Amino acid sequence: MHTCLTINHTKASRSQLAHYLQRTGWLNLGQAGSFTGEMLAHLTSGNYAPVFLRLPDPDTELPESFLVVLRQHRGLIITSPYPQHLYGYLALQPFDFLTEPFSFERFAGSLERYVERFG
Repeated sequence: MHTCLTINHTKASRSQLAHYLQRTGWLNLGQAGSFTGEMLAHLTSGNYAPVFLRLPDPDTELPESFLVVLRQHRGLIITSPYPQHLYGYLALQPFDFLTEPFSFERFAGSLERYVERFG
């Protein structure tokens, strides 16, 4: 079973994500947290794939140390209540972008593509 990271999720969004992950049967929720040094260490360890990042509103700045690492991550899946085009300035290249609220079918489709691409 694979383990994933979740970064910056609210209690409600983390609950939905945990429920969806449980339904996949092959992906466990690992470390969950915000933009801390501990989370950055987990992110750079390379032991987690995919990484679910919840973006706050487009006016909220993200720590540059995280952006540098996340720009390199091939399994980054972003979730946000705002549309993807509002975050172009971050120069992130996510594997997928899930606009909240998203259905289980949309989530499962994203993970199916992830498995096809990365195994």
